[in-house]
Amino acid sequence: MDPLSLVAIASSAFKGLEVLVSRGAEIEHVAKKLGHWYGLVADIKEAEKEAENPPIFKKLFDGESVEQQALNAIIAKKKTEEMEKQVRELIIWAYGDETYKEMMAMRREIRARREATIYKQRRKQRLMIDIAAIIIGLMVSGGVIWTVFSLVKGAR
Repeated sequence: MDPLSLVAIASSAFKGLEVLVSRGAEIEHVAKKLGHWYGLVADIKEAEKEAENPPIFKKLFDGESVEQQALNAIIAKKKTEEMEKQVRELIIWAYGDETYKEMMAMRREIRARREATIYKQRRKQRLMIDIAAIIIGLMVSGGVIWTVFSLVKGAR
């Protein structure tokens, strides 16, 4: 999914988070919504990394210009930073600085596990697709060269 679509989803989750905190919801309810939001933020950051090094098919057939991709990435980054700052303020205001610090420590642990599993798997899949595309491209090119060579040889 592209970064801007993920930002729209994250913004929606953020608004729900704001409502929960403003109504004085229990930390458990807020934590679920916050976990969902942080998951989306991690996906946004991963999408930005993927945009920097897109798969071969995307490089060849993507209609977006380099400028458009860069603009989308910077908009997503700035919007995410803004939301992260507001989340920090909300959590500190409602539950205290210690709760925020504990949450950030847990976030680092969760991010490391997620990086090791989900994103690593996506990168492997992308590599396999790239390799398959190269092999198919080489086979098609070889077939075209062989056909042209056969036609030239047969015409003599």
